[in-house]
Amino acid sequence: MPIQQRRQSVSEGVRQRRMSASQGPVVPDFKDFKQNRMSSSSQAAQRRMSIGTQSPEARRMSTSGGRRMSIGAYTLPVPAPALPDGVNKILGKRFKPENIPDLTGRTALVTGGTSGIGYFDALELALAGAKVILVSTTTSWHGKQAELDINSALKECDSEGSVVWHAIDMSCLKSVDDLAQKVVAEESRLDILMCNAGMGQSAFVMSGDGLEKHFEVNTLAHYVVAMRLLPLMQRTAAYAPPGTVRIVMQSSELHRMAPASTRFESKAEVNTITDETQMYGRAKLGIIYLTRELAQRKLATYPPGTVPVLIMAVHPGSVDTEIQKNCESGPIAKAKRLFARLNTMSDERGAEACLWAATCTDINRRNWKQYQGKYFAEAYGRSDSESNLAKDEEISDNFWELCAVCTKEQFGTELR
Repeated sequence: MPIQQRRQSVSEGVRQRRMSASQGPVVPDFKDFKQNRMSSSSQAAQRRMSIGTQSPEARRMSTSGGRRMSIGAYTLPVPAPALPDGVNKILGKRFKPENIPDLTGRTALVTGGTSGIGYFDALELALAGAKVILVSTTTSWHGKQAELDINSALKECDSEGSVVWHAIDMSCLKSVDDLAQKVVAEESRLDILMCNAGMGQSAFVMSGDGLEKHFEVNTLAHYVVAMRLLPLMQRTAAYAPPGTVRIVMQSSELHRMAPASTRFESKAEVNTITDETQMYGRAKLGIIYLTRELAQRKLATYPPGTVPVLIMAVHPGSVDTEIQKNCESGPIAKAKRLFARLNTMSDERGAEACLWAATCTDINRRNWKQYQGKYFAEAYGRSDSESNLAKDEEISDNFWELCAVCTKEQFGTELR
């Protein structure tokens, strides 16, 4: 089938799937899924013959056109030849998935990895050869289908990567903590942690843990994930290539919308009902604080001549994500969403900033200190561009202490 025709076919499938999804959960037809895979087997065989005995990196690049045509419910662009990272930086080009180095043998964990930006983060890491652990709160059919779709694509292009999906409730700290400790017990290494999961701008809701949901899901849950997984990542950094073990926190330029009165001094403060954009902005402000505090408190001491785990926060851009589509209600909210979508980028484009921070080879043992604990509004962007409130060290300290207090309430001991 010609490329354009194939893309149109997949796009139509996306529309039908979304229409069905609005009426309730759609159970995937595994019979059709299997037939679709069988119909492409001859093409896959031809690709494998042409690949021959190329290196993993050459093999990955030679299959990039075919593998990005259609995966699961998504239509992906056919990539242009990639320029080296350094050339991209000089020319002001954006970081593209083709710039990701070979990740064979490495392990990554992506929260919120079964839809939107997180899906493409997980997909590209796996296509580069990584073992990817997907973590999400989505319904079982959605998460399992993402796992099946990506693994099928990996098999078709002979990638060494793989994905496995785990469902957790990000608004339940005990659930988050249990999974994080399970990963530490079962995995021998963790090279990349991408904290992407979150809820969009929505009305005030309290979680079962007695916390405002924006704060717990978008921020505090990732405090727990990072703190539990950090020892495993530090052990990995001791033998992995210097500067390649990284944590990426997804923040947002909407951190600027956090209330000017934000101090993170108490649980009562974050549980105060306020505007949905302010609650979202406050949670993303917390992500910038979390990034800085982890860098200063947990990653500032390291053996001479070594590079510690790197941590950065990024803004993915104005992305038309599923959480934006499902938040708010009423005619005013609909008008706001329509206006926003006229100025947004696709999910796969939004994933590029996170992928840059997680894998860019221009960040290395020579210059890593320029990136440690920093916030970037774009790939190859300048650091220290966050709001003055986000630079306040006293409030940052308050945030860290509040996280410790909240986890003590849930676990009986402080996680710090």
